Amino acid sequence: MIRLDRRQSAIGGLLVTGATSAAWESPERVTGAMTVLGAVSGTSIKCSGNRPLVGYVDATAVVALRHIRELRRALFIGQPSAPLTVEIFDGGTVTLPAASGELRYILSLTAIDGVIELRAEPVPARADAAELWQEFGFSMTTNAAARRQGH
Repeated sequence: MIRLDRRQSAIGGLLVTGATSAAWESPERVTGAMTVLGAVSGTSIKCSGNRPLVGYVDATAVVALRHIRELRRALFIGQPSAPLTVEIFDGGTVTLPAASGELRYILSLTAIDGVIELRAEPVPARADAAELWQEFGFSMTTNAAARRQGH
């Protein structure tokens, strides 16, 4: 587990390379997900400028840290045989190595009072993204449900 400080949790973007999909949840429990190929499930969380709070730029997953209080948690899933790397504005990086055998690692992000905690979670290598979202309690929000909640 790694806990960023308040400054690291608020400036620029948190970049995750190697993630094939990302899932997110707002404090109001609005959830959604996106793959690196652009397939979307659930509901996007938009910040100023109509940009996604969590999304992809090319093949890199990006979390807009200026709006981190609009995010409760996120999950980044990579390929079983490839590492996941996290980078923040000051050039600090951490890499989750590729796992071997029947396990792989995914990256779990939790925002607590504006501070980010990152955890490497071991999961079955053969589980697909939808199974992992469900295992971590992500239930994709439909647009109608998001409108009722004011989004």
